[in-house]
Amino acid sequence: MTRAAVRRALAPSESIHAVKEAYIGYTVRAEGRLDPDALTTAFDAVSRAYPQLSARVEFTPDGAVLTESEDATARPEIRFADGDPSRPLAGLDLDQSRSLSALNVVRDGDEAGVCLAIQHSVADAHHAMAILSALWSCYTDVVHGVPLDLGRHPYPRSLEDLLSERGILGSGAAPPAPADPPDPVIRPVVQLRLTEAETTALANLGHREKVTINGLVSAAVLLAEAEIRDMPLTDLIYRYSVNLRSRLTPPVGATEGTNVLGGVGFKVTGGLAHDAVAIGRAIGEQLRAGLADGSVQRSILDMFARPAAAKPWDPKLALAVVSIMNWGVAPPLRTPDGLRLTNLHSASRMRETTALGGYVLSSFGGRIGLDLGWPEGDPSVPRRMDCLREQLARLTL
Repeated sequence: MTRAAVRRALAPSESIHAVKEAYIGYTVRAEGRLDPDALTTAFDAVSRAYPQLSARVEFTPDGAVLTESEDATARPEIRFADGDPSRPLAGLDLDQSRSLSALNVVRDGDEAGVCLAIQHSVADAHHAMAILSALWSCYTDVVHGVPLDLGRHPYPRSLEDLLSERGILGSGAAPPAPADPPDPVIRPVVQLRLTEAETTALANLGHREKVTINGLVSAAVLLAEAEIRDMPLTDLIYRYSVNLRSRLTPPVGATEGTNVLGGVGFKVTGGLAHDAVAIGRAIGEQLRAGLADGSVQRSILDMFARPAAAKPWDPKLALAVVSIMNWGVAPPLRTPDGLRLTNLHSASRMRETTALGGYVLSSFGGRIGLDLGWPEGDPSVPRRMDCLREQLARLTL
């Protein structure tokens, strides 16, 4: 019997994801020869290098804690199965009391969906994408016969700790674990992916108008959602996260923190033109102002400091909320000859009483992808895709 050593208590910004047992899947589509033994060796090496992948979460009377096993042979699950690569979490038994990560490979002939699933309490997207890059680099080295020596990285720190040492303070209590947690919800993902030409056209428009790609896509999504929901545009609440790593002094490395994010809310005002460029510009201006006055950096701390009645996830507002997670541009992913990575998309599984839809924005291989993650069988998805295509086409012609 091995002895489990408690590493540390989870901070509020981390435990909120443990309460939901939220796993996010970072999935690449692979074409060609995929060597299961080499991938297993690579994942083992990455799991040893980043110990949070092999850790687990336990709930105690004092809250959620991150623990690790002293069993040196313990490692996260890696699974290979035949099936539909577009369903990368299919058949994977995720359990945060055992491990906070897993690798699921779903194959169909020479095509496969390779999904790195990581519990959200120990890694946000920018953290996880760095690990994904390390995984494929290790895989390539194994295939080429290059020895692996990744060293061992320290456990990542919480947002609260990183901000505190930079003089940004807050006070808030971690959310309690639900007495009777709901069943896990897996959202099938449908991706709207722009061509390279469309992506270039969108970037050129942004340069001309001094609007970010994130702002333009966000504005297009808001315009589409107002049409789909048959709601006034000014009634929608847009929520998105901001990677704070490069916006802190000193900056924070990709895997040095767990969820190094700020949260921003935006509403279209009555005097703003219902135009994607104008809305995108307003989103950017508000973000810059929030970063300048520090409100974005403090936003998660402030969220947990509010009384329960003022929480921004008020269920009465759920039908008006539009949320987008921006993964940014994917880092380079190395592969050996004979294997090609053609796409990147998200997947998720979490315990939720009310399952709502949301978006993930990313860029891979010079193409922008917008993932629609809605509950299984949601009848609005086909129309949502059509409306989004129409809005984005207006910006990329």
